[in-house]
Amino acid sequence: MTAKPRSASRLVDRFHLATWRQALDLLDQEGPEALISRVRAAERSDPTGSRWPRGKTFDDATVVTLSLP
Repeated sequence: MTAKPRSASRLVDRFHLATWRQALDLLDQEGPEALISRVRAAERSDPTGSRWPRGKTFDDATVVTLSLP
């Protein structure tokens, strides 16, 4: 189970830099920090929002994962 607030989902739904499958694989293989890092890199690459229009440059960033046996 994974909970991704709006900001963490930006990689897929705002920036279109990954599919949901790729984002989930990234979480499984590299952890939440890797997903947030990629979101932050995209945000930094477009600080004025000209490529990806958005209300603010940086949004909050939280990812919660839960693995069940």
